[in-house]
Amino acid sequence: MPETVRRILLIDMGGVSFAYSFTQALAHWAAAAGTSTEQLHAAWRIDAPFDAFERGEITPATYLQHLRSLLGVELNDAQLADGWNAIYGQFNTDLVGLLRAADLRSRFAAVVGVSNTNQLHAQVWPKLFGEHLEVFDDLVCSHMIGITKPEPGFFDHIAGQHHVRREDLVLVDDIPVVTARATALGLTAHTYTSVTALSDFLNSL
Repeated sequence: MPETVRRILLIDMGGVSFAYSFTQALAHWAAAAGTSTEQLHAAWRIDAPFDAFERGEITPATYLQHLRSLLGVELNDAQLADGWNAIYGQFNTDLVGLLRAADLRSRFAAVVGVSNTNQLHAQVWPKLFGEHLEVFDDLVCSHMIGITKPEPGFFDHIAGQHHVRREDLVLVDDIPVVTARATALGLTAHTYTSVTALSDFLNSL
């Protein structure tokens, strides 16, 4: 009999593994620059340089210079980076407990943390979240591989790493458009709302 291929479980980082709010970055910069959060919110946007930064195509220094111009603030790179990394809240410890369960680990060949992110964000995760990250067998971030989810290449990269088909990937993400696209690409996907709902979903597979 052919060997059964165990699936690879992909867990999104921001919004599933840990909480974040970009408003906290805007508030940090506003306080440092002596302006209002509302003014910076009106200036802020996700644009081509932001997307390029998430794909690792430009350096942190280049993006911070763009951010300085975009927001119209006279803050140095350290001040901008501090605000950029002020977005984080608590790690989802209930999720950690679920992912550490022996029964779940026996049903998946690997548990991989996935994220559309950038070098500045990813490099602070070990400091902020420490041992919680150990629940993942690997972390795959957009800036590391030059492509963002839910582009097919993002998932194909992980499938290739683990020598499985795209259809053997199970994605958990908090953004419905991402899970819908993943489903259309052949993955099994779940839109995260709670650990209880996720546990029920995983048990149904």
